[in-house]
Amino acid sequence: MLPEAAPHTVSSRAPAISSTNRTRLLLAAAVFVISAAVWIVSETQRNTAERVFEESRAANRMLTAMLDQETGLRGFAIAKQEDFLEPYVRGAADFNDSLAQLRELVGDDDEQATIYSMVRAARRWQGLADDAIREVRDDGRVNRGEIVQRKDVFDEFRAQSKALDEELTDERNAQLDRAGAISVLVIVVLGLSFAIFGFVVVERQTRAVRRRRAAERAYRSGQAEFAETMQVMRDEPEAHSLVKQHLERTIGGSKVVVLNRNNSDNRLTASTDCSDDTALAEQLVDAEPESCLAVRLGREYEQGAAADPLLKCDLCGKSAAEVVCTPSLVGGEVIGSVLVRNERPLDVQERHRITDSVSQAAPVLANLRNLAIAENRAATDALTGLPNTRSCRDNLKRMVAHAGRTVSPLSVVLFDLDHFKRINDRFGHGAGDDVLAAVGEIVRSTFRASDFGGRYGGEEFLMLLPGTDQVGALDVTEKLRRGIEALEFQQAELNVTASFGIATYPLDALDADSLVRMADRALYSAKANGRNRVELITTEGIDAERQTTASREA
Repeated sequence: MLPEAAPHTVSSRAPAISSTNRTRLLLAAAVFVISAAVWIVSETQRNTAERVFEESRAANRMLTAMLDQETGLRGFAIAKQEDFLEPYVRGAADFNDSLAQLRELVGDDDEQATIYSMVRAARRWQGLADDAIREVRDDGRVNRGEIVQRKDVFDEFRAQSKALDEELTDERNAQLDRAGAISVLVIVVLGLSFAIFGFVVVERQTRAVRRRRAAERAYRSGQAEFAETMQVMRDEPEAHSLVKQHLERTIGGSKVVVLNRNNSDNRLTASTDCSDDTALAEQLVDAEPESCLAVRLGREYEQGAAADPLLKCDLCGKSAAEVVCTPSLVGGEVIGSVLVRNERPLDVQERHRITDSVSQAAPVLANLRNLAIAENRAATDALTGLPNTRSCRDNLKRMVAHAGRTVSPLSVVLFDLDHFKRINDRFGHGAGDDVLAAVGEIVRSTFRASDFGGRYGGEEFLMLLPGTDQVGALDVTEKLRRGIEALEFQQAELNVTASFGIATYPLDALDADSLVRMADRALYSAKANGRNRVELITTEGIDAERQTTASREA
């Protein structure tokens, strides 16, 4: 007896990505996309602000450079010293550098036109300034008319510089407004996308939950129906067929074989049809229970593409692409197993359903087996292994009724052993028991599958031969008589013979009790005529039975 063990799979599967993990990955990806979009918009705003700031600073440096030049020119005109021209020279260089930088930064055509006007005014002013410097150097005079002219040109430069500053300000505001609008648009679009995505994910999960709950309800309903139906099964074969039908309906594409463990014969047999699997059918011929690893280990055995166990099963190793074999455990004892074959790997839920169904069926199967054993023992004679008196009478009534419905003959053979009391007195009751057991074996080996033979009481036996007339009954009975006569025992002097009486329905009698009485009268005729012989009921016997029946009725 093996200890009860929890269902266990010999090998494990690589875990697949669940729907929950997929949803988490998609959410993480969505958050990443939104973050990236916001970062891109923010980076665009920052770059725009930096560029406009650099443009404004370059324009301001140009204005400062012009002011430095004017300051240097004024100082030189007043002091007439070359040292005062240093701001003028430095301002001219700064102006050119700032101009180059500004032209590189500005891409707008209107701004380029304004810069061109600024440069043209600045070049005119610088030309007038150079003329004034030469005049001061030559004769030390300052021409007031040129001062007014330079002022007008400088004011024109100031006006163009102001216009450029306004244009840059407008551009900066427009760029910021555009960047803000883009930010809002991106956030709105991504928000809507995220909302739609979230709705789709939630709705899909909701539908999946509904489907899962519906499947669970259907499964629970199916299991409840299965458990309820198992309670009304009449015998093990019927219950085994129900287990097969239930699992094949529950797990699509599967073929199920229920294997039954016969401890008395030490055999493992298929209780359901397995003709579709020649390899399995061949392996089950004279198979021992230990050949099934599920029975041997007392736990679930799995073999297939995703499961490559170290120890292979002799029965199901070549049965199908994917195999799950689950033992039927009752009180720690394995009474059989359920083999599920499929061309695809079974998932965790399907294997769980197999375990549930087998666990529910196992106690019922054990009860049916115990009930069959008890009924068999109650209807069987322990010494001969043949049906006992009660079973003989029940089968007699049933077979007479069947013969009446089918209008077919039924021969009743009643026989007992000659001088059986002498055997007990001379050789002992142990020898008498051996004789009865040997006769039981002869009876079992003589009758056909449709015939019935049992111990009617003491040393008396009954045989029922359906579809057999008097001639056929004589042949069968004579064969049985010779078989008993040929029995040999350890005691050389022990010889056994039997006397037989035959009555046939409907020729000799029309009911069960009358048939037995007719066969009994024929048996006494055999004993009166010398024993170790077969007698048919005679006309005198039939008449005597009729007279006896009439007197009883009177």
